[in-house]
Amino acid sequence: MALALMTSGSVQADNGSGSDVAMAYVPGNPLLQMPGMAPRNSGSVSGSGLSGTQALPPQIISDVSNAPNPFDSRKGGLEGQTRISYVLSQDVPVRVTLYDLLGFRVRRWDFSAGQTGGRAGFNSFMWDGTNETGRKVSKGGYLAQIEIETASTVATVVRKIGLIH
Repeated sequence: MALALMTSGSVQADNGSGSDVAMAYVPGNPLLQMPGMAPRNSGSVSGSGLSGTQALPPQIISDVSNAPNPFDSRKGGLEGQTRISYVLSQDVPVRVTLYDLLGFRVRRWDFSAGQTGGRAGFNSFMWDGTNETGRKVSKGGYLAQIEIETASTVATVVRKIGLIH
C-alpha cells in the first residue's frame, strides 16, 4: 500500500485494487485521523489533546505481578503455586479470570469490594495450577485477566503466567 501526502490536507492510500482510502492530516500532529474520527479539541487538558470531559479516570489498579513466574506445580506447598498480586486505589469488586492460550476459561475468582482481593491497597491470592474442578492443568502459558468495574470506569489488566511440570 502506497501513501501519498496531498497538500490539500488529506492522505490518499492506494491499496492496489483501485479503491482509495482517505485520511485527514492534522497539522502539528503526527497522527492521521480516519474518516469519522472527531477533530482534535482546542480546549485540551494540559496540552494532552483530551478535552475536560474526555480526561482519563484516575488509576484504579497498579503493580500487577505474579511470582514465581513460571512456577512448577509439581512442587509441594507454596513452592508449587504462584502469587498473583496487585494494588487497588479504592475498595472495588474484582474479577480475575484465568484463560489458556486458546481462550478457554480455566478458573475464575470474584472478590467483593472491601474484602480480601477487593480492598484498597495491596491484594494477593495464590494459584496452584488447578482448574475450577480442582484438576491440574497442562503445562504452558496462561493469561490472567483482572477486571474492575466502577460507576465511572472499567479497568482490565492482563498478566501472562507460565506453568511448568
